Amino acid sequence: MAKSKNVEEGAANITGDNVSYKLKLSFPGNYEYVAPIRKFIYEALLVNNYNQKFAYRSEVIVDEICSNAICYGCKSIDARIELLCLIFNDRFEVQIKDQGGERKDIERLRFAVKNFEEEQKQGGSDVIKDIRKECLGLEIVRMLSEEIDLQIDDNNVTTLRVVRKRKPFYEAK
Repeated sequence: MAKSKNVEEGAANITGDNVSYKLKLSFPGNYEYVAPIRKFIYEALLVNNYNQKFAYRSEVIVDEICSNAICYGCKSIDARIELLCLIFNDRFEVQIKDQGGERKDIERLRFAVKNFEEEQKQGGSDVIKDIRKECLGLEIVRMLSEEIDLQIDDNNVTTLRVVRKRKPFYEAK
């Protein structure tokens, strides 16, 4: 997978096919913006003939990643978050970029995005259970998506990319 320097370039490198809708938002690091943004994404998915269940679960993902970006990635009052949503016929991709947080929060995020089962095999299961409880939102995101990628640059700017694939109605989860 190609590593990218910004949210939009990352999506362009990864996707390569036609996007039905491209929604690019920049908003202040304030929780008041999360509810209208997640509802906007929900409605955009419905307009693109995704079913309500898919749209709702995608809304949960957007809520979780926006909330995490605000909680852990906004260092200052004037911090901004960039959200890029790409809606295709067969999948929904969302990328969020924040200014990064404290080192411990970035390490926790890095750990949460990794496969917990592999980490558990390497030992430290009590520590993993504690971190897993703290990272419950990202665990939900992992369960609802097919792919999660994390990029952290030298300045701790964090970009998280999540992919949900549309399933045929008989396979929908």
